[in-house]
Amino acid sequence: MTIIVAPFSNSDIRDWPAEHFAAAIGHLADAWPGRIRVIGTANQRLRARDIVRQHDPDRVSNECGRIAWPQVVRELEAATCVIGNNSGVAHLAGRFGVPTLCVFSGSHQRLEWRPLGTSVVTLTRSIGCSPCHFDHGSSCPFDKACLRLITPRLVADTALALIAERARATAADAATPAQQELA
Repeated sequence: MTIIVAPFSNSDIRDWPAEHFAAAIGHLADAWPGRIRVIGTANQRLRARDIVRQHDPDRVSNECGRIAWPQVVRELEAATCVIGNNSGVAHLAGRFGVPTLCVFSGSHQRLEWRPLGTSVVTLTRSIGCSPCHFDHGSSCPFDKACLRLITPRLVADTALALIAERARATAADAATPAQQELA
């Protein structure tokens, strides 16, 4: 039972604030018994350290730069849930059918650029300036309000709901045909 958190994209305009990720991980760790692994590149390792440092290292780990891409793919396929930004990781996890929560900035059209899949939820806050089509957070005169308005509690609660829904679906699929006929 592992939640994979991918807090970084290739453009900071799409990155939910690190302190929001840290708070969401705290809510998840309080409510869910499994492990939480933060993934990313070696260059993102120091930034990820700020996200995981306040959490129990036996449950929350910084795997940035420690996992080669083929292993990342295997981890995504096996994950209980994946939480990320509008990035390749969220798109890949969604394609695998893994419960995926994408925190989506207002920089791009959600309907055009969101991850696709049967178990994908995209959280976004449409505000007057979106889509802005900015490439860098420093270009935003509103300090990425479209992302800051998405709360850590909402992200944690939505991820837990995705996990619960997958558990219900898995339990229903595991029922024998005779049990299904009686239901």
